Amino acid sequence: MRLGRLADDVELRNNLSRHLRDEAVHAWLWTKAIREMDGHIVEVDEPYQTLLGQHFGIPRSLDELLALTWVSERRGCEQYEEHLDVQDIPTVIRRTLRGILKDEIWHVSYINEELQRRALRDPRIQDVIDRALAADERTMAELADIAAVGQGTPSGAQA
Repeated sequence: MRLGRLADDVELRNNLSRHLRDEAVHAWLWTKAIREMDGHIVEVDEPYQTLLGQHFGIPRSLDELLALTWVSERRGCEQYEEHLDVQDIPTVIRRTLRGILKDEIWHVSYINEELQRRALRDPRIQDVIDRALAADERTMAELADIAAVGQGTPSGAQA
């Protein structure tokens, strides 16, 4: 895969390969859970990753790709943990979330370690991380606005 060739050391290449495998398995686990609930897969008009990419731009380096992936994975962990806190969540969803969350926590960890290692060699890496974090914040604000409009309450309006 091309992504594997972008990695500049063997450990990172191995981690990225495992990460890609994990994401394919996660897609299958969600498909299986949705089918088990007799649900249907639907398109989301403005998914998080699309908006994140719009706010960050196309990654032009491995460092940018890692930073963007790191913020996305962190956000995913946060969302999954929030869902697990819901008391009446269906068992199949709880089981799927728990299984996937283990991988996602590892994704956040290995990418964070790699970014910190790179930042020791090049202080500009922190600027890339900060850009990715800012893109995530703008994305979440935009998603909140979309949700509020969908519920008939414009962002900033008082209930």
